[in-house]
Amino acid sequence: MSQRRRTVLEEMPKKPKNEDPDDVSMEEEEQPAEVSVALEVDNGAEVTILTPLEEVARLQREVDRLRRVMEGQRRRWRRAKAILLRERNAAQKKAATLDALVKNGVLSKEQVRQATTGRRVCWSPKDVSKALGLRCISRKAYQFATSALRVPLPSISTLSRRTRAFQIAPGVMDAAVAVLEASAQGMTPLERLCVVCFDEMSVNGRYCYDSAADQLMAASKLQVLMVRGLCSKWKQPLYYEFDAAMTPEKLADIIARIESLGLQVVAAVSDMGPGNEAMWKKAGVTDSRSWITHPSDPERKLWVFADAPHLVKLVRTHTVDEKGGLVLPRGDGTTALLSRQCFLELLEVTRRELSPCHKLTHFHVEASGQATQRVYLAAQLFSNSVGKAMEMLLPRRQLQSEAILTVDKWFDTMNSRTRFDPRLERCGYGASPEAAAAQEAALRNMERLIRNTRKATPGHPGGRRSLLPFQRGILRSTASLRGLFADLRESTPELNYIMTSHVNQDCLENVFSQLRGMGGQNQHPDAVETRSRLRILLMAPSPLVAVSSRARAVQLEADEAFLTTETSLENLTNLAFRGLDFQVEDQALVDGATDETDMEQAFVASTAEEQPPSDATSSGSCSSELGIDREALAFVAGYVARKCSAIDPSLGCRTGEATPGAVPDRWLRVVSRGGLTVPSPRWMAVVEGFEVVFCLVMGDTVDKDPGIVRRLCDALAVKEPTLDRRIIRKLARTRMHIRVRWLNSAKADAAEKRRGVKQTHQHSV
Repeated sequence: MSQRRRTVLEEMPKKPKNEDPDDVSMEEEEQPAEVSVALEVDNGAEVTILTPLEEVARLQREVDRLRRVMEGQRRRWRRAKAILLRERNAAQKKAATLDALVKNGVLSKEQVRQATTGRRVCWSPKDVSKALGLRCISRKAYQFATSALRVPLPSISTLSRRTRAFQIAPGVMDAAVAVLEASAQGMTPLERLCVVCFDEMSVNGRYCYDSAADQLMAASKLQVLMVRGLCSKWKQPLYYEFDAAMTPEKLADIIARIESLGLQVVAAVSDMGPGNEAMWKKAGVTDSRSWITHPSDPERKLWVFADAPHLVKLVRTHTVDEKGGLVLPRGDGTTALLSRQCFLELLEVTRRELSPCHKLTHFHVEASGQATQRVYLAAQLFSNSVGKAMEMLLPRRQLQSEAILTVDKWFDTMNSRTRFDPRLERCGYGASPEAAAAQEAALRNMERLIRNTRKATPGHPGGRRSLLPFQRGILRSTASLRGLFADLRESTPELNYIMTSHVNQDCLENVFSQLRGMGGQNQHPDAVETRSRLRILLMAPSPLVAVSSRARAVQLEADEAFLTTETSLENLTNLAFRGLDFQVEDQALVDGATDETDMEQAFVASTAEEQPPSDATSSGSCSSELGIDREALAFVAGYVARKCSAIDPSLGCRTGEATPGAVPDRWLRVVSRGGLTVPSPRWMAVVEGFEVVFCLVMGDTVDKDPGIVRRLCDALAVKEPTLDRRIIRKLARTRMHIRVRWLNSAKADAAEKRRGVKQTHQHSV
């Protein structure tokens, strides 16, 4: 047995109760409070018995260690929780974004499912329709969207398989009939009123093979009939056929089919083509009768309209004809000739940088060939600004200016697109008593003009005896509009007005432009391609967005939708395919247009002391160089004053509130209907002073150094330190853009001149 050793820790003697604390010795202070005891067990191990204080210290250290462990775990838990919360928020945002995309129609549920899971989905007809529209634009664009942009879309093979079963046979298309039948169930009586319009499109006449029908085809014309709402925006291609003219029997059958669906056909529209005119003559339409008996109800009338945009194009064609014009009768028995010479004289007077009639160009007069199909050329040639400019600048052309204004008001009446418009003729027909009175006056004046006007030809310089087809078409449409409105007010009392743009065939021109544009550069498809494109047009959303361009060919409708077999088909949003190049202008006209006014001298003279008016000025003539420039400059000053009216209302006021004669405001008052801004005398003086500075800085061209607007603003700010800097900048930018437009126009004219000289030289060699 081993020897056991024990160490005993003795306690310190307790301090007496009454002992002075200061008498405690140093030895007593250094004595430990407790003593540990170490014991030796039998196997030689040593066991230490801790005192209570040491045990407390040991437990405290253990608590501190566990607390540190717990804090580390808590920090890890917090980090994990934050990560999970971020992931949850990101997932919620992603889900909300996907829900918004689905709700707004950007993506479908099938597209979201494929994008999130990567699995194959069963595409809905709507997805196939949208994908088909993108595929029609470009195959490369479709591949880029699916591969680079990762947009989930049906594959090309899926599109081919899903569209192969959709076939349309010539004649009335059953799919379109099914759509109309379903849509007519929820229409109101006003929405059931509809108009049919038909026209032909030229196609490539080569032989072609249709693999789906296993058939060889060749055709040169495509006849399309469309039905559209008179008081609503729906429209639907209903009938097509190749190389087949429209006949009264076919039209009667189609109208009867439409009426059987619950719709009510009240009018028919076509252009003035020889085939259409022969058809209407066979149906019973004459100069005194603009309607036929309704095929479905002998008690009703079907009113016949000629396409108003087509008629305006014909008016322009016969007016600017090099070998004639329109002979206008005067009240005293004499006549006046409205011809291209009238517009050329106006161009010579207004051909300057600051032109009061800036839209009118030689192209409006000289355009020929395919370019004559552009409605904007005729609409701008016979416009209010051209008529007013001719009335003011060419007083001897008073009768011609009145004829131009008459045509302009008639076209506004026959092509209204909004219920209310500041110009009464452009309101819906019969929308208000004031509009009805103005529109009836426009129709009456146009009837009087057309009945008394004759076409001048080399063989008949005084005018032909009979009316031309376009004149009969104008009279027919005018009478039909009155008759249709009277019939509908009697049969449908809730009808208050007619949107006259719905009785033209712009919707058909829209369809033709889409059919041409679906093939990219191939804008002249053959019969098989045409039928395939028409099928896609019925199935897919609009595959084209037409380009807005000055070279547009036809006026199209905006923001209206087709009814289709699967989904709504959005129409083209603006104007369709581009036309031909500019025509070569007459050499003498180009040479005569190169003499420009010295702007600096003109405006220096304008700021000098005013001289007594000459006889021409006192009589109201504005044909002098200075007068026209100042009138145009006043128009620019009024424009800037209107744009900056919120900054400084003292820059100008409306024409109805301004004092006549304080500034050169004659042109403003001629073209204004009370809403244009007349500059104040002080602002007009500032603008005239700035014109001098502008011409000094710019010279005859432009200053190509950087900071041109800033330098122009600084120059004017030195002269007018109290003028707001924003107004100065607006004036400088406006004047700079006018100069740029003028130089671009001059450059284009010079290029056309060089091209004409080059072509003449090549032909002579």
